[in-house]
Amino acid sequence: MYRVLIVDDDRLARQGIISMMQWEKYGMHVVGEAQNGEKALEFLEKSFLEKSPVDVLFVDLEMPVMNGIALMEKSRVLYPEVLFVVLTFHEDFHYVQSALRMGAIDYISKLQMESADCNELLRDISKKVEGTVKRKIKMPEADSNPQDFNEHEWEHLVDKWKQMYWLYDDMTFEHLCNRTKALHIPMWRAAQVLLPLTSVAEENIGVVEKVLQEYKDLDDFFEWITSFREGLYKTASQEAKYGNIQVCVMKAVIYAKEHLGTKMHVEDVAQTVNLSRSYFSVNFKKYTGMAFNEFVRQERVRTAQMLLVETESLVSDIAQKIGYEDVNYFIRVFSDFTGMTPGEYRKRNGIK
Repeated sequence: MYRVLIVDDDRLARQGIISMMQWEKYGMHVVGEAQNGEKALEFLEKSFLEKSPVDVLFVDLEMPVMNGIALMEKSRVLYPEVLFVVLTFHEDFHYVQSALRMGAIDYISKLQMESADCNELLRDISKKVEGTVKRKIKMPEADSNPQDFNEHEWEHLVDKWKQMYWLYDDMTFEHLCNRTKALHIPMWRAAQVLLPLTSVAEENIGVVEKVLQEYKDLDDFFEWITSFREGLYKTASQEAKYGNIQVCVMKAVIYAKEHLGTKMHVEDVAQTVNLSRSYFSVNFKKYTGMAFNEFVRQERVRTAQMLLVETESLVSDIAQKIGYEDVNYFIRVFSDFTGMTPGEYRKRNGIK
C-alpha cells in the first residue's frame, strides 16, 4: 500500500481530492495533508524519522510560502525516492513542463477532475507509481559498481554545471558532457542535477517546446540536454525584446557565431543587442565566463579545427573565412590555443 500526502493550499480542494477517489482500491492510502510546501517537508521529515515514509505526493503548483516546484526541488535532494503527481488548474502543458522534467510522474487538471472519472485517473496514476517504483528498485543493479566513478570529481563537475556557462559556451558544454559521461555515473545522478538547471534556464531565458521522454541511458539523456540547449538558442533568437540580459547575451553569442568571418568590435555587438559597451562587457563575462573578444577567438579557432579536419581548404583560405586577413597571425593564435600549428593539427587528426 503506497502512502500518499495531499499538498494544496485550498482546504476544500484537499478534502475533495481525498473523498472523491477510491484510494484503497488502487493500492494507496492517504496518510496526511499539508497546505504548502514547508508543511509538506515537515510531514516528510517526520514520516521518514518514524520509518513510515510517504511514497507519493499529490502537489498543487501554486501555493503560498513554498510552491510546488520549490517543494519538488528540495525533495529531490532530501527525499529522492518520493514520487510526485502535479495538481493544477492550468490546461497549458508548458505550465507543468518544468515539474514533469523534474521527475513528476503525471499531472491532473483540477478542471478535468470535475468531469472525468476520478477513479480512472487514479487507476492510471497507480500503474505509473508501480512502474516507477519497479524501475527505481532495478536501478541500483544496473548502476552497481560503476567503473571509474569518482565522487570527488563528480562534485567538482556539479559545481561547474551549476555555473551555467555551458548554456552559452559550446566548449564548456562539450567538456562537461564528456567528463560526466566518462565518470560512468548513474543516469539518475546526472538527471538529479541537470533537470533542475534546465528549469532555471527556462525561467531566465524562455520556455523550450520539447516533448519529454524516457531516457534509456546516459548518452540518451545527454542527447536530450543537447536538444534542450538548441531549443534555448531558438527561443532567444526569436525574442524581439531586449529587456532580459541573459537573452541579450545569448543573442550576442548567436551573432558572434554567424559573423566569424567579419571584423567584430565589442561596441558594435553591444549596440546590436541594445546595451552599452561597459554593461554588455560585464554581463557577457558574468554569464559566459570569458570576455567577448576571448569568446570570439575561441569560436574562430574551433571553426578552424573543424575546417582543417573536414575539408581540404588551404590554411590561408581558412584564415580568411574565419576573419583573419593575416595568415601568420592566425597561425600564432591557433598555436597558442591548441599547442600546435594548423598543419600539425590537420596531420594529427587527418581529413575525414
